[in-house]
Amino acid sequence: MKNNLVYRLYGRTKGRKKKSNNLFSKIKLKKIDKEIDYIIDIGAGYGESTIQIAQANNDKIVICCEKYVDGLSSLFSKAQTLSINNIEIYQGNVHQLLDEHFKKDSIFEIWILFPDPWPKKRHFKRRLINKLFFDKMHKYLKKGSTINIATDSKSYTSQILETIYNVKQDFKWTNQSKSNWDYNSEILPETKYYKKALKNGLNPFFAKLEKL
Repeated sequence: MKNNLVYRLYGRTKGRKKKSNNLFSKIKLKKIDKEIDYIIDIGAGYGESTIQIAQANNDKIVICCEKYVDGLSSLFSKAQTLSINNIEIYQGNVHQLLDEHFKKDSIFEIWILFPDPWPKKRHFKRRLINKLFFDKMHKYLKKGSTINIATDSKSYTSQILETIYNVKQDFKWTNQSKSNWDYNSEILPETKYYKKALKNGLNPFFAKLEKL
């Protein structure tokens, strides 16, 4: 379904030094099949999370929604090397992906691991996670489906916690106990940004929410 909305993308789409190929186009998003369970990995960077999620869910299709060309090329190479065939790529804005390709109550799971924190206050409006985002996710997720979120930004954590409170009628926070907020890499994808957070002495926050 086409519309006249403007879907903005912030930040770089290519690395500054190296040239990226577009081999990832070979696994670009195909026509959505209502019989398939879809998992969307939003802002997957270099694709470590997409690879691990796909390996753990080989009966589902994992869509990597990412703008960064170098990361998409890296993901394609890893998927080819590991013979993973349940990954598809959407290079663009997640709102556009949902509006143009999915129907109500059609998505199995959402992953948002270490989204850009946009640390300057004047850029907070660029952050992905807010009440409007959850309202949209509620529309497209199946009942009982989950949203998984992680960040190492303290200010973003505060914003996410406030947002979770504001959507409590629509989503159940399944790891609400503070002792369960830590990002456990034995269970969750061990991404480049997770390792970077640990190197910088940061303790990433993780939240899991279920659509009611």
